[in-house]
Amino acid sequence: MWSYVSVLLALIPYSESFKVLQIVPGFTNSHVLFNYRLANSLVQQNNSVQLWTQMEMGMVVAGGLKLPKGVTELRIPIRFTNSLKAEGMKVFQAMMFESGTTYDLFWTGQEFKEMRLESCEQMLATDPKAVNSFVNQKFDLAIGHFHDLCPLALAKLANIKEVIWLTHGTSLYDYTAVQSGLRTFPSFVPHPLSSYSDRMTFTQRLINVLWHLGGLDFVNLPQNLLYDENDMFKKYFKESGSDDLWELSQKVRVILINGERFLDFPRPLPHGIQFMGSVSRPSQRAELPPEVERIVSSSKKIVIFSLGTVSNTTNMPFRMINSFVEAFGRFPEVTFLWRMEMDIPQANKYSNIKLLKWLPQKELMLHPKTALLIAHGGYNSFLEASQAGVPIVLMPLFADQFINAKRAQRFGISTMLDKLTLTPDKVATAISTILNDRTFNRRAQKLAAMLKEKPSNDFGYTLVNALRSSQFTRDHFALKAAQALNFLQFYNLDLSLLLLLPVLFVSY
Repeated sequence: MWSYVSVLLALIPYSESFKVLQIVPGFTNSHVLFNYRLANSLVQQNNSVQLWTQMEMGMVVAGGLKLPKGVTELRIPIRFTNSLKAEGMKVFQAMMFESGTTYDLFWTGQEFKEMRLESCEQMLATDPKAVNSFVNQKFDLAIGHFHDLCPLALAKLANIKEVIWLTHGTSLYDYTAVQSGLRTFPSFVPHPLSSYSDRMTFTQRLINVLWHLGGLDFVNLPQNLLYDENDMFKKYFKESGSDDLWELSQKVRVILINGERFLDFPRPLPHGIQFMGSVSRPSQRAELPPEVERIVSSSKKIVIFSLGTVSNTTNMPFRMINSFVEAFGRFPEVTFLWRMEMDIPQANKYSNIKLLKWLPQKELMLHPKTALLIAHGGYNSFLEASQAGVPIVLMPLFADQFINAKRAQRFGISTMLDKLTLTPDKVATAISTILNDRTFNRRAQKLAAMLKEKPSNDFGYTLVNALRSSQFTRDHFALKAAQALNFLQFYNLDLSLLLLLPVLFVSY
């Protein structure tokens, strides 16, 4: 039934179109690729789209994805004031494959904070002619990929009053939730950077509360960045007498979570917060590039191995590379397609290991010969595998990849590897467990069927609904009363203290 309703909704003509300014963070390839796909979806729904993209450290778009047809883009090259920012990225890249010391975590967090501030300042200093062009186009709304509050300042600069928030990762971070009147429930909502599920022990709940109170979002970025950005904003717009960034954030009507609701841990959400689902999904008949097609056609079974676009695989330590190479060599009947940016001499002795600098992962997922995905726990890989019904071996490296691994384990479609204790035996055991136990495949197929048949499956409908909702009054569905409550009031801690006083008095 729901499939039939979804088809009908997809056929409804979206006659209402919008002029959209999409503010794009360009500090990783994955963010640019995602925003290109989003822009393409917006254009397909007859909207006019302009991208305003910050490009850091000479980053180039990978994966063969070009600017969507009909979309224009203004790129602002970000140039940092000192080389420490680049050094911070090098340390961060190396930390992905190691544990990282406490000092490393603190130092890179501070460097990321300074990078965000410099990027925001340079975006605000965009050529006035370009900014005036934005103002003259009279955009209906801006879509900001919110890892901080800077997109609100940029929307203000372009004289755009309506903003849709796009979550930076796949979870609703605390500062975003609080500004919407929705505080976190740490007893059953794991912090996005934790490795916990929604069922926690006493100790895990304690640590989870400390995570939420610690003010760390996106990797180890300190939340005091948000206050520094607000100070910058007030200096920049000191003569306008406008609201500050915190006040502007409370006026956002719609938040889109970059994820699939059915894959997340359950939590209460108001009407204005919606899950996006999948921005793009190839058909079952998607063609593979000739080089990849030749490998697949001559193989009995395929395993895909990719650690995403953020991690630089040239930083993989020898022990990790050797663990995978030796483990793959134990499965001569299986072809391993390994996305790797450098040559691995020890892999040459195994004919079933194919090293490729780029993989059409979405298309490969839907191929009938694909039996398994080995990945880092990035949400895109998790979502693609879930939709295709492919089980996963996950080796989380950083950020929300640990909680994504817990999401996959919740559905019983994955096994997990620890990057710090990796050995050939452990890798081989994880692979053979899934390949030899058909239960993983059946669960993965069941999950794929659930996602396919879920209500409102059409992304276009969800997107247009969000665009329209951004134009409506928020008085009827926003948590305005909750927004006015402070921490003590929201959790009734003030009342608890009042009720506790008589007990303490009597006891005394």
